[in-house]
Amino acid sequence: FVDLSEEEAEAGLKDSARHHGEKTEELYKILQVSTCTLASVAHGSNDIANSIGPLAAVWMVFSSGQVSEKAKLPVWLLLYGAVALDIGLITYGHKIMHALGTKFIYHSPSRGFCIQLASMFTVLFFSKMGVPVSTTHCICGATAAVGVCGGGLGAVNWRMLLTMFLGWIVTVPAAGLLSGLSFLMIASAPRPMPSNGFFEL
Repeated sequence: FVDLSEEEAEAGLKDSARHHGEKTEELYKILQVSTCTLASVAHGSNDIANSIGPLAAVWMVFSSGQVSEKAKLPVWLLLYGAVALDIGLITYGHKIMHALGTKFIYHSPSRGFCIQLASMFTVLFFSKMGVPVSTTHCICGATAAVGVCGGGLGAVNWRMLLTMFLGWIVTVPAAGLLSGLSFLMIASAPRPMPSNGFFEL
């Protein structure tokens, strides 16, 4: 399914899915506005915090020279995270949304309502517990479950889910390796010391 065209994938997933009345789906279009808003709040409460957390620690050390469990964040730092998130959505996020919206399961307003509601509650629960989770992972899990409940095993693109799962596994050590190598290069760089003649002209 990952290699199929958009039309072929959508047709195959649509045929496997259970369909509801048009009036029911129209009602869920209105209800989905509320879940979209709440999902955005959940997304900001966790994903923004995940990305800004390390930057907040760097800012705290830079501005105060101290390390503590809680850092007082300036408003501009949170705005920076929000703007960076929006830039990511505009530049590359639409590709992920397109793939999840057309090649994973057959989507409808009622399915979207359930997906957003479940992922929103999951993310907010773990945010309250102080556990960093990925909104994308939660949405993908909710989408697969809605696909199975709404049409059986044939209504989900399992190859795409496997590809995403492998991507999640690979990205953690890959990001760790790249960040470790970056820090190693910085830490190994020449530093100005009176004994090594760095200050001498």
